[in-house]
Amino acid sequence: MSSRKIQLIIRDSGLASRRKAEELIREGRVTVNGQVVTHPAHLADPETDHIKIDGKRIRADQVTRHYYLFNKPRNMVSTFSDPEGRPCIGDLFGSRRKGLFTVGRLDFDAEGLMILTNDGAFAQKMTHPSHEVPRTYLVKVRGNPDDKILKGIRRGMSIGNGERVGRIVWNVVQRQKSSTWLRIVLFEGKKNEIKRIFTRIGHPVRRIRRVGFGPFSLGKLPAGKWRALAPSEMAKLARKEKPR
Repeated sequence: MSSRKIQLIIRDSGLASRRKAEELIREGRVTVNGQVVTHPAHLADPETDHIKIDGKRIRADQVTRHYYLFNKPRNMVSTFSDPEGRPCIGDLFGSRRKGLFTVGRLDFDAEGLMILTNDGAFAQKMTHPSHEVPRTYLVKVRGNPDDKILKGIRRGMSIGNGERVGRIVWNVVQRQKSSTWLRIVLFEGKKNEIKRIFTRIGHPVRRIRRVGFGPFSLGKLPAGKWRALAPSEMAKLARKEKPR
């Protein structure tokens, strides 16, 4: 096997996400052949070099991959710990959280489908903007925006801070007396993008629920519960199908 960046080797070992791997490296907790490395781009060969985290050798080929779908409740942090002491995913998983990290974080007040895994390469494929993996949301907004206003929601729309909306698909699901439900599909995942879109057009978001992420659907999974991928879903991963 050829040399690769140490950050990616750790990610693919299933022990940490790419971001967490970078933190471990910069904290001086990673060694290659007995020498501390502090730069994520340091090159190593996972088959011939001795790579250790906190003194324990990692072997990517010995890791069992895990994939779970999780229905995040509202008012919960999308991480396994929170320095502010707010409810977080780690409160539910306890000791079963070891080695897992989240894919596709949601805001504290948002709910719906997330993926938990220890497969860093899979996580990168699902979240990197270049792959344009669709994320589908049901969104409740204040008021009843008319068609003219809604037509302003399109690729290139400014949402502030120099950022613009990428590829987007939407349709109205239901109009109520004082609110409207829409289905929104995004393909990049900028921070607070949905909230920023609807604040921009004068109809602030009241509720966000993610119901689809790539080829995976929330279905009837209850809030706060998780399940392993079904055999048919695992087959999609095995065939390395491009998410639709």
